[in-house]
Amino acid sequence: MWAFAVRRLLLAVAVLAAVSFGTFALMATKFSSTCISRYTPLGVANPPLASNVDQAANLYWEWVKGIPSGRSFGVVCGGEVAQKVGPAALHTAALLGSTALLVVVFSLLLGTLAATRAGSTVDVLLRGFSYAGWAIPSFVLALVLQSILSWAGRTYGFHWFALTGWPGSCSFNPGSSVSSCEHTGGAFHHMLLFVRHLAVPAVALSVAFIGLHSRYLRSSLLVALNAPYTTTARAKGLPERTVVLRHALRNSLSTFTSALLLDLGAIFGAAMAVDAIFNLNGLGALLLTEIGGIGGGDGPRYLNPYAIETLLMAAAALVIASSVVAEISVASLDPRARLR
Repeated sequence: MWAFAVRRLLLAVAVLAAVSFGTFALMATKFSSTCISRYTPLGVANPPLASNVDQAANLYWEWVKGIPSGRSFGVVCGGEVAQKVGPAALHTAALLGSTALLVVVFSLLLGTLAATRAGSTVDVLLRGFSYAGWAIPSFVLALVLQSILSWAGRTYGFHWFALTGWPGSCSFNPGSSVSSCEHTGGAFHHMLLFVRHLAVPAVALSVAFIGLHSRYLRSSLLVALNAPYTTTARAKGLPERTVVLRHALRNSLSTFTSALLLDLGAIFGAAMAVDAIFNLNGLGALLLTEIGGIGGGDGPRYLNPYAIETLLMAAAALVIASSVVAEISVASLDPRARLR
């Protein structure tokens, strides 16, 4: 098991290095050469324009060498992005964690319920929900929920959930006419604030993936429920609940986890849009700000490759870390996966 984890970790590091260099070279050679020439990176006087990949590689290597000392994160071409990346990554990680919890819990619940009642009215209704949920993009559902709750706040005074902002920061609730600055007053109050601010974004982000992965689990569980080992378990007189939970469901979890692993990138991409809609001050909002470039008026706007590289690296690290954890989980559920 340890050898499998080390192999996956080394592969993740290699992928992260390749992604970081590819994005940096693209930004430096195609979009940002003028921006690079406007400042002195890492103390090197008069840096050359990144007119080709070799020059971009040199600038990238200078950036990599400055990571351990923190020098790399002080190189900016407008704005203090490096200081915002850490909190933004934590905000995005909190949204992803809340979403993952909802997806896993409700996918297991709905998928198991549909499989054990295959062909019934409950199964048909759950399948209809899964199709509808997967058909609606997360950002569209986020806008719809925000509009509905805002209307409910204006009409009925329903303000249970915050519709913008992050706990402890100033935010504007569309359901009211004033902005508010919330300050935590203890662990329990802090937890309530997180629930208020993350509940709606997490629901908007998770519905589509609950619909998709509950379908995956239902299909896998139907196969397992008709497998010879479940027939044998029933023949031995085991209760149906035991057959489903301890035999069929356990063997279906590896397929369910593998499918969820493949969707981590899609979940993260959708989280960027949801983050921007609800103004959670995560990586999505910060990346959109940086992609806007610097400059003003009608003049040219330049991208900052170092700032964008820092953001993309934080995003890639989150996705890869989640992938490694998911693969180790699959290997622990199904020993056959350790051979790959």
